[in-house]
Amino acid sequence: MSILIRGSSQKLHLKALIALCVIVAVCTGGFPQVRSDARDLSGLEYQVKAGFIYNFAKFTEWPKNLPYDSNSSLILSVISNNDAVSDAFLALNGKIVGGKNIQVKMCVTVRDLKDCHILFLDSTDRKFIQEVLRTVKDRQVLTVGHGPGFTQEGGIINFFIEDGKLRFEVNRDAEKRAGIKLGSQILRSAEIITEGSPSSLLEEIGSEGKERQ
Repeated sequence: MSILIRGSSQKLHLKALIALCVIVAVCTGGFPQVRSDARDLSGLEYQVKAGFIYNFAKFTEWPKNLPYDSNSSLILSVISNNDAVSDAFLALNGKIVGGKNIQVKMCVTVRDLKDCHILFLDSTDRKFIQEVLRTVKDRQVLTVGHGPGFTQEGGIINFFIEDGKLRFEVNRDAEKRAGIKLGSQILRSAEIITEGSPSSLLEEIGSEGKERQ
């Protein structure tokens, strides 16, 4: 199933997007594919990604008794200096997942990054991606990004655009190293990659480069 978004002028609230993602996930056993007619969706695109990450949290299991774990909070850290990202993800603050309140922590640099269950990295800078993933590599963190080569660098879930649709890929090797378990609801809708194989984003960049030659 795909959802067509015609432009950023169309006002869809995060609550409605989350509800839509939940309904589709329950009815189809997977996640919707979001289709875009616009290159720059700005805040709307991040709202959709926040809705996806909310559902990732619903279908992910973390090891018990983590040092920073509590019975009341699920910590979502977001590294970004984009106001549209802040608005989209802070709307998740206080929402309930598995009996826990989502606690959103906005970060700008790696120094701001503390212990968390989920990390969304809003960057396409390869060196910065590497730095952030090195920082959390020994932690049980579900890392999510949307940058070229994110999963190849050890990230677990990466958003990408294919034929105008928002999709995501999963690095199962990174998932196992992190000691977390993604549910079948996530995996059925994902493109599965292994380390050493080209990710969809890298293939997309390569094909675009050939077209320009």
